[in-house]
Amino acid sequence: MIMKVEIIKSIGPNLILFIVTYFLSHTLVFSSDFDMKKELAKLALLDTFPDNPGFYNVQGIKYYKKKMKNVRNESELYFNHFDLAYQYLCSGYIDSALMHYNMVPDAMWNNAFRSNPHKFDKYMYLALCHMRDGEQINCEEGHNEYSCILPLAEKALHIDQNGSRKAISYYKKSLDRFPDNHKAKWLMNIAYMTVGEYPGGVPKKYFIDFEKFPQYEKLPYFLNVGTRLGVDAHTFYGGSITEDFNNDGFQDIFATSTDLETNVSYYVADRRGGFVDQTNKAGLSGITGGSHCLQADYDNDGYIDIYIVRGGWLRKEAGKKHPNSLLKNNGDGTFSDVTHETGLLEYYSSHTACWGDYNNDGWVDLFVGNENGVSQLFENKNGYFTDVSRSSRMYVNGLVKGSFWGDYNNDGNLDIFISISGDKNLLMTNNGKNSNGQFTFSNSAQYAGVTGPINSFPCFFFDFNNDTYLDIFVSSYPMSVQSLSQQYVEQIKNIEYSSLYLNNGDGTFRDVAKKANLDRSIEAMGLNFGDVDNDGWLDFYAGTGFPSLDAIIPNLLFRNSEGKKFEEVSNAGFGHLQKGHGISFSDLDNDGDQDIYHSLGGFVKADAFWNMLLENPGNENNWITLELEGVVSNRSAIGTSITISIEDKNRLRKIHRIVGTGGSYGSSSLQQEIGIGSSKNIKSIQIFWPSTGKMQEFTNVLSNNFYHIREDSNEIKLVKKQKVSFSEFQNKHEINHHHHH
Repeated sequence: MIMKVEIIKSIGPNLILFIVTYFLSHTLVFSSDFDMKKELAKLALLDTFPDNPGFYNVQGIKYYKKKMKNVRNESELYFNHFDLAYQYLCSGYIDSALMHYNMVPDAMWNNAFRSNPHKFDKYMYLALCHMRDGEQINCEEGHNEYSCILPLAEKALHIDQNGSRKAISYYKKSLDRFPDNHKAKWLMNIAYMTVGEYPGGVPKKYFIDFEKFPQYEKLPYFLNVGTRLGVDAHTFYGGSITEDFNNDGFQDIFATSTDLETNVSYYVADRRGGFVDQTNKAGLSGITGGSHCLQADYDNDGYIDIYIVRGGWLRKEAGKKHPNSLLKNNGDGTFSDVTHETGLLEYYSSHTACWGDYNNDGWVDLFVGNENGVSQLFENKNGYFTDVSRSSRMYVNGLVKGSFWGDYNNDGNLDIFISISGDKNLLMTNNGKNSNGQFTFSNSAQYAGVTGPINSFPCFFFDFNNDTYLDIFVSSYPMSVQSLSQQYVEQIKNIEYSSLYLNNGDGTFRDVAKKANLDRSIEAMGLNFGDVDNDGWLDFYAGTGFPSLDAIIPNLLFRNSEGKKFEEVSNAGFGHLQKGHGISFSDLDNDGDQDIYHSLGGFVKADAFWNMLLENPGNENNWITLELEGVVSNRSAIGTSITISIEDKNRLRKIHRIVGTGGSYGSSSLQQEIGIGSSKNIKSIQIFWPSTGKMQEFTNVLSNNFYHIREDSNEIKLVKKQKVSFSEFQNKHEINHHHHH
């Protein structure tokens, strides 16, 4: 009996908890009455600190308080004060954080600083405490449509400047003894911005020129109207979808927060320029969590469904408590979780997934990139999914952070690019059917020249230069404010830049990032593309940041300059300092230009924030919106190719698009919203359907209209959609955000 007790003690509480979780989960898995809502509620109770270091920082406080009672010596006691202080800071309890940081003697701080100046700089922690205090008072309690967006407008300046000014004083102290602390310089410059003293008030030796990378100044300002429209869900990092889920001609909004305690949000357009929260009415109450989400009509019934990806960053143990979900759109305004009955219930931590009909059978298949095990390719057979990873040779084992389908060699079969953090990226080429009738894949990344960057995150295929060959963008992700800020003051060599791979048309690519003005650290997590000015060239928006609380980095939007280079346009309302994740481009008011819904919020409790909706102020360019409906091909038309020929400035020009939801972090509407520049005359529209190899062509189509195209029809059908105005809803919610507190 004593031996049994000792064995149990040696196992430890974490392993016992895992065993209980495992059997609890897998008992439910094989049950015919599996209920995802009950499963998520049970798993939320088991999803605890320290296995999950994010979201549950209040639990972290209790954890270190309990640990402090059993310390064996003074050194251990002070390290516990250090750890406890950080949990208080991450929970938003600034006074308690300051108290515990100051309980560590200066002598111990100094010794630790000498061994690791980046980790044990007391002044950096005190500065961050005061900076966060200023943010909580001014940006959260006094939140408005300009809050935290660079360059800071007058309404975004801190009224209570005490926090920022104390932070500045501590950053100066840090720099006095560590002049190469570029992170301190970066955060100090931002603190000066909040009190209205940037650039003139910043000491010359500490000044960082945020305009080092030139801005394109002609794009008008995109105003954040999320609060006034009531679609500003308060979330940790999460995903977003803009899509017409009820087929009424208006785009709706779906948003997630990655923790299992926050419900998803579902906002339905009211057809008058506003939105109504239909989360409960749609049967979504109890559906929680989601680091990413993406949509497709998986069962070809004409209603768009939703797949939720959970557990990103959580790796093995905590990740097993975050199963993904498939939500079926019932067509009556409600959704049902069908994960178990469709064969998709798995327990892995995931950050990415993507829909694509890789075998051209008319049913969208699903790739899921896992972080704590082998990734999975699910073949869709009439609405039921089977894992065919092994038989298709989809051998992917690594920390997958991004994935995207695209037919890069134009052979009619979808290939997939996979971004792996800490290893070479993969380009899995679709070989077509083998002798057994099975579609297989092989990794062509080395041959194609697309293995980098090693520290990467989101990615996508898109046609950068409209030559009908898909190019690849993959963002580097060094997770370093030090390196990010250093590039603003000097040339640095030991940093990976993002890669823009231009398709050579022969199965290989060349990296043109430097030539295209993208040779810089971006630190993107969220990433999607669209055309913000309707010029026919695809731009992209990067949601920046990483889990660390001091990763205060503006989100960045890059405008495509005629397929030759990118120009930053972040000053037009896109440079939000809160951590950016899900990004969705969509024409939400039916006026012909793309608005942007953006999920904001981080990994720890104090980093939760309100999502934003950026209204496109419009431009003089023309546009066309196409809704494609597959018949033999998948109903969503995902993977279908569109080529528009126009006469622009007395020259023939082609614009190329692939139907899909956009980049690998954030999901745009499946209707294709295509800018055509100054041209009003569309000479032709060609639609290539991969499942049949059929090419449709429509000539002399009028611009500035919505059209519907069916795969089996020779007619392009004009669709009348009502244009609405967000401005009518300016007083729907008070700007002071009292409804959040």
